[in-house]
Amino acid sequence: MSTRRIVITLLIIFGLAGGIFYFVKSGFLFSKRNAIELVSAEAVLVFETTEPVMAWNQLVTQPFWSRISELPALDQAQYQVMTLDSLLGKGGKLERALKGNQFVMSWHPVGREEFDFLFTISFRDLSNLDILKDLENNLPPLSRINTRSYSNVEIKEFQSLDLERNLSYAIIGNVFVASYSSFLVEDAIRYAQNSNLLNFKSSNKQLFDALPRPKGLGVIRISGQAIGKVINGISRNAEFKMIESFSRNGIAANLELKFLNDQVIMEGHAYFSDGKEFDFTASKSGNPKSFQNLVSNRTAVYQQYHLEDLAQISKLEDKGFQFTSTLKGDIEKSLIDKGFLNDLTGEAAFLLFELISNEPQDKILLLQVNQIQNKIQLLRAFNAGIDRSELEEFPSDFYQQMEIIRIASEEFPAHLFGGKFQGFSDTYITVVNDVLVFANSSKAIKLFIDDINNDNTWGKSLNQRKLIDNLSPENGFYFMLDIHRFWSAIIENSSPNWKSFFQKYAPQLKSFELLNLKVKEEGKNNAVILELGYSMNPIKSVQDVLLTENRTVAFSNRLTYGPIVVQNFIDRSQEFVVQDEANNLYLLTSEGEQVFGYNLDGPIVSGIHQVDFFKNGKLQLLFATQNQVYIIDRLGNLVSGFPVRIEGQTISHLNVVDYSNSRDYRYFIASEEGNLYLLDKNGNQLEGWNPKSISGPVATAPAHHRIAGVGDRMVALSSKGQLYFFNRRGEPELGSPIRLGDELRSDYILLERGSAQESRLVTITKEGEVVQVNLKGELTYRNQLLRPDRESKFYLIKDQKDDRYVFAVHEYNKVTVLDSEYKTVFSVDVFSENLEFQYFSFGTDKNIFVIVDKSQEFIYLYNLDGILLNTLPIIGDHKVEIRYSGSQNQYSIYSISGNKFAEYKLPI
Repeated sequence: MSTRRIVITLLIIFGLAGGIFYFVKSGFLFSKRNAIELVSAEAVLVFETTEPVMAWNQLVTQPFWSRISELPALDQAQYQVMTLDSLLGKGGKLERALKGNQFVMSWHPVGREEFDFLFTISFRDLSNLDILKDLENNLPPLSRINTRSYSNVEIKEFQSLDLERNLSYAIIGNVFVASYSSFLVEDAIRYAQNSNLLNFKSSNKQLFDALPRPKGLGVIRISGQAIGKVINGISRNAEFKMIESFSRNGIAANLELKFLNDQVIMEGHAYFSDGKEFDFTASKSGNPKSFQNLVSNRTAVYQQYHLEDLAQISKLEDKGFQFTSTLKGDIEKSLIDKGFLNDLTGEAAFLLFELISNEPQDKILLLQVNQIQNKIQLLRAFNAGIDRSELEEFPSDFYQQMEIIRIASEEFPAHLFGGKFQGFSDTYITVVNDVLVFANSSKAIKLFIDDINNDNTWGKSLNQRKLIDNLSPENGFYFMLDIHRFWSAIIENSSPNWKSFFQKYAPQLKSFELLNLKVKEEGKNNAVILELGYSMNPIKSVQDVLLTENRTVAFSNRLTYGPIVVQNFIDRSQEFVVQDEANNLYLLTSEGEQVFGYNLDGPIVSGIHQVDFFKNGKLQLLFATQNQVYIIDRLGNLVSGFPVRIEGQTISHLNVVDYSNSRDYRYFIASEEGNLYLLDKNGNQLEGWNPKSISGPVATAPAHHRIAGVGDRMVALSSKGQLYFFNRRGEPELGSPIRLGDELRSDYILLERGSAQESRLVTITKEGEVVQVNLKGELTYRNQLLRPDRESKFYLIKDQKDDRYVFAVHEYNKVTVLDSEYKTVFSVDVFSENLEFQYFSFGTDKNIFVIVDKSQEFIYLYNLDGILLNTLPIIGDHKVEIRYSGSQNQYSIYSISGNKFAEYKLPI
């Protein structure tokens, strides 16, 4: 054979080989390709099944489907499946074509805030593809199919007036691919033609090594990194440090889909991408329910470790966390090397409270420890070593007789535990029994203490019993997301597009109530159960809620003051203080029995404060009339030396000050003449405060505030429009007084932020201008609210814990309630000029706004949806007291009217 013939023959052979190779790689020759191999590594979630019709049928028969099918994407999907089945003539033709074939639905980012699905079906028998011909030959009216080519593969685009977007699809060998985002189909073609591209299967090799084929209804394959992508896609440049930390750990999971008992169950195993292992062995001696009486009902996110050794969590270090080398070194030297982690029991919990609009996220870390006093001493020693040249004079504080230690080191818990538990600019620490409590703000630690003292916790709440029951001793890790309580955080942190979506479809999405994640050691694997609970309970109507009178106590004279709730120091039960028109003061037990009566020289003008005058745990009542300051014990006896009088002054307000929980009290008094006085424990006037004159009578009671990072501030708000800051000696702080407006007659709220620059005092002027002042005396913000008419009145209304606030605008015939962002919460018609307002908050879903119509003597209770909770108003013209019982899931309302004290019960 000639050389020329040999060369031509070789060229033909190589040409044919190359062509065959190209066609094989392009999918033009039949090969049984895995559908997963055509899915991009950028996919954030993959659902794989060989029973797609069965999975769909079970989904649409679940009770929750009737609600979530109102979401546009699901509604459209349901319509298309029904249309598809109809075009194929029903009779199970669609199911026969798909049954046993690999069906993959993957979710992909297709923009900064957008995601879309790619559907890939790997057919074992190409004859099943005949259904496509049937569909193409029986197109619905007003629809058509266009074709185009991409990388020598034909892509068809189905267009219909019933669809907002075109459906692109293609056949690559034995794999059918389709998406409403055409470039996802193009991506699938690229992955089919280039095996060197990293696809979802190759980038998550551990998932497919563990479970090569789906089982049951199907398996969801997902990674922590993917969850991070979703959060970043829907968020408004927000920091979800818990999610970010989780996504960096390289965790991925195979989860089998199940539907069972009002829950969507996803059960399987979790793996680490780099082959590392984490020991989730549950503690054999610990109690996973040990924190039940410490978890506030405000909790939206709960994360608990129940391990043999808490040091296990430090081994799973967050590689993305930015450690501060000096702080890390100080912690190792002063804490870790001295055994701080040695006596931790293995029980730890991380709590995120429900988010309040415009407020930072409150976080709590609970650590159960042995030898707790040793740990406190180590923390004190560590704190003493911090350079305080630029910090406040007081590294500790007291609240409700509990000491609070402040560590002014950013991300202290995260440095202590390998990057876990982030979000602590400062750390506030207290002790409850054998538990160390870390909080990320002064406000958070005080809310926590209040909830513990008021039994507002999971362990004392009937509604939260199901959450406690989920804490099984076999699980080393537990995560809970209360969707209703977390909803405000979703709205607050979502991008504008997603925010409008979540707001519009909130009723449907909030059918899902609770997400639980449990992890336990199972041999060499980590078994995972994810439960998504839902409820189809109808929203209660007003007619479902009845206000019932539970108890009344009659007196000889008309009551003019109260009721004020105080605490019985013997058994911590509630007691009540009232006063009648004859100036008789009465103390009543929780059963309505009179403890004592005492005749005063005039009406009470202050609140009722409880003091431990003799430092023996027995509490006395402190209050003032216009002329005198009284301290009376529980037996109705005056404390020696009292009452005390300020000659020539008419008392208008009184507050109690206890700088360091020493019970060496100070009494902060304001007079109608515009003077401020500070008395010592025995009623003697203190130097610098005898008196301290301001521009006019105060608009609300003067107060002492100790702010972490700032120190002590004595605050007075003059009705003439000035705000005064003094130190403890009565000396004005820099910039004081600050002129806020022409006239003030509303309360204020102090928003603590850990520094004088960031902390804010917020109030509203008579004209409706909201003003904010930082604790450096700088006016930082002004905003004029809409003033309907010249007679409109404006108020800032705080809740009972000085935690949340709203604004009330009172027109002639209407009251409008605004939130802290000045958005209308609700409006009601009230035809009265003489109104008072109150606000009680026991969590985002338990709020009561009270309107007291003093002219008609009616009291109305509204929730923040503007729904009247008491169909018939309570009779009365004085403010009420409201308490919430988690164990009974009801409110108790206390009021006075005429000569009667009454208690009402309002079930939720």
